[in-house]
Amino acid sequence: MKLRKICALFLASSLLLSVAACAPNTTVETKDDSSDASTNTEAKVFTIGHSNPADPDDQYHYFCEQLNKNLQEICDGAIQFEIFSDSQFGTETEMFQAVSDGSLDAVCISNNIVSGSIPQLQVLDLPYFFDSEDEYQFLVDNEDFLKEITPIYESTWNMHQFAPVLDASWRTLFTKGKAVKSLDDMKDLKVRVTTNRVHEAAYKALGTIPSVIAWNECYTAFQQGVIDGLDVGVPIAATMGFYEVADYCTRVNPFPILCWPMINMDVWNSLTEEEQGWLTQAGYDAAMAQRSHQREMEVSFTEMEEEAGIEFFEPDLTPFKEATAGVREQFKPEIGEDFYNMCVDLVDGYRASK
Repeated sequence: MKLRKICALFLASSLLLSVAACAPNTTVETKDDSSDASTNTEAKVFTIGHSNPADPDDQYHYFCEQLNKNLQEICDGAIQFEIFSDSQFGTETEMFQAVSDGSLDAVCISNNIVSGSIPQLQVLDLPYFFDSEDEYQFLVDNEDFLKEITPIYESTWNMHQFAPVLDASWRTLFTKGKAVKSLDDMKDLKVRVTTNRVHEAAYKALGTIPSVIAWNECYTAFQQGVIDGLDVGVPIAATMGFYEVADYCTRVNPFPILCWPMINMDVWNSLTEEEQGWLTQAGYDAAMAQRSHQREMEVSFTEMEEEAGIEFFEPDLTPFKEATAGVREQFKPEIGEDFYNMCVDLVDGYRASK
């Protein structure tokens, strides 16, 4: 179906926000052949899931494999993760709940999914809230931002953020049969969007007919014309093969694709302070590597898709921004006006410093 070619200061006080409680050391034999796992039979092995393919260039799988590689170097593989890709633990919503209740140890969870449970995070889903990758990376790494979000994850959802937010660039629009060169071309297009109310509202404001289709059904739906367009990033379109059944890609870029690396709080608290330090360092380094790799893959995958016949467009986004301006006001009460204003001020301050 597809061709196989294919963390900004992290919250250093995260360790201080967690309780280091020692638990009996359970020895488990490492058994994940797909990751660069240690042969250390005394290793503590935890499960981590994500929804994307087990492709070495996939943004989330790359992070997971880099995490294991870093842990091998930092602590001789005393901690390792068995990677479950391709939604083996269910949908992202199901994996989020599984980590909360402890049936899955860790997850790479998309912000557009988790914001359904943590309304404040809808600020990251707002259309055209950011003008550049540097802006959204600055916000998700910002200490004031994280001070608001961390307690919600830990107290309400029993999760700990063990690495900086992963970056998978922008959501673009792949279409079949009709090229989108302007806002007018969006009218009445049936576009598959994520299960996210902000995204649905944004695409309605753009004149399309948003359609929520299960992730594993998107390729067939696109191929058979059930949908005219697919809201997805360029790299994931490559690793999932969506470009194979598309004709065009328009860089509409309304929202960034962001992903939170989370671990069950009980699992985190079962680690010693030293072990928590290992995981924090390995996670930070893996996230920084993932961000750099992602930008490289954006270029590489664009070139590959162009060679495969995809025509790319970069329209004037001003009409798109104007059409979706009301979505901010619609969701501001759910996000919380004080938190929303703080985020606006942080981003505006960052822009002014550049």
